[in-house]
Amino acid sequence: MKYLIGIDDHDSYKLGCTTHFSIILLSRLIKYHSIKILDLPYLVRLNPNIPWKTRGNASIRLAVEFNGDKKELADIVFSYSMEYIKNVSFATDFGRKPGVAVIAYEDLQRYEALLNNFYIKAVSDVIPLDYAKRIAEKVNIEIRGDRGIIGSVAALGVHGNYTYELITYRKRENWLRKREIDDNSVREIDDKFFPMTFANYDYIKKKPVILSHGNDPVLYGIRGTSINVLLRALKIIKVNEDIDFFAIFKSNQGTDIHFKRLSEHFYQQIKKIINIDQISIIQGGDVIIKSAEGDTIFVYKETGELNQAAKELKRGDKLEIYGSVKPSIKYKKVIELERFKIIELNDKIYANPICPKCGKSMESIGKGKGFRCKKCRYISNLQEKVIKMIPRTLSLGVYQSRYYRHLTRPLFLEPISENIDEEIQYISILEKLCRELSL
Repeated sequence: MKYLIGIDDHDSYKLGCTTHFSIILLSRLIKYHSIKILDLPYLVRLNPNIPWKTRGNASIRLAVEFNGDKKELADIVFSYSMEYIKNVSFATDFGRKPGVAVIAYEDLQRYEALLNNFYIKAVSDVIPLDYAKRIAEKVNIEIRGDRGIIGSVAALGVHGNYTYELITYRKRENWLRKREIDDNSVREIDDKFFPMTFANYDYIKKKPVILSHGNDPVLYGIRGTSINVLLRALKIIKVNEDIDFFAIFKSNQGTDIHFKRLSEHFYQQIKKIINIDQISIIQGGDVIIKSAEGDTIFVYKETGELNQAAKELKRGDKLEIYGSVKPSIKYKKVIELERFKIIELNDKIYANPICPKCGKSMESIGKGKGFRCKKCRYISNLQEKVIKMIPRTLSLGVYQSRYYRHLTRPLFLEPISENIDEEIQYISILEKLCRELSL
């Protein structure tokens, strides 16, 4: 039978990684339980605003064919899950609570709309564990574990446009070593493959941004829109250690899916049109925007070009803003900006006319009485002030943070809707890799 498997919360702040576990899991399911891989593993980024989750906040979905029932499959997966957190990530020692979910294909098809709705909620809202368990019971999902059940169930409902990420993993003896990568090789893949690979190198700080950090098993990850291009990029990147193994994941990264459902509640995404009332730049370079509608909006220095553009805004400008809603002790509620679109620029002022005789500024005689030159005393019959254009350094259009959140779509990026040929070819590569993986 065909099944989808969702897994989450298998990493810790010190060791391990849920993507790492997912490939080890596939390897064991292939070797010891004769499963077949039906689709690429799916790296599902969830709500980026949840304060108690890791920055990446990701779960994994696997699609497999298994000669057994879903209860048996859930038990097998969870046993490997417990083995991983005991021997690799020590997740429970750091407050992580792994979860597993398994659904049969026929139930997925029957409840696809409900599961997709749950996924969208997990991308944009805060979900209690009890609610996830009720959904699981309603749609016949077999669950194991604790809080990770939320992300596991959400992963089952992922649907829509996607991108890819090729992730390389380190040999265990290197996990505590410093990662080193050849900068020129990272720039080379940009030169050859952009925009089919993206977000690889920071040309302002002059450093690669594909390296992982900490003691987790991930060495680096390359995001892109073509499997064949990512495989070619893998051969170009130069690092100071041997790679243990690699895998390519489908992902909702770079799709803007977190803006599909909007709200002004805490930890949710917001998109709205505002009129600027006040701009202030605080010590350190962060910008605070006060809107005429009563919003307090933060544009952090770290957002780079977005922050620089925000400094050039002024009262009367009209924007469409994209950001996340956060609680604040000082302001009660703030919007942290990741993008804005300038709809109108306040590039006009009303000024007294210039004297046509001597070229000096004129002054009003009184409402409806005209203007008089301050120097030559010439009187004009003009009844209203004249419109004067102000040069602006900004233009209409979209400004975005230099550093993308995982879900944020770069302005140039076109996510994938379907790529069957490349994916079928890669599944055979992945199956071979899983058979050869030394456990």
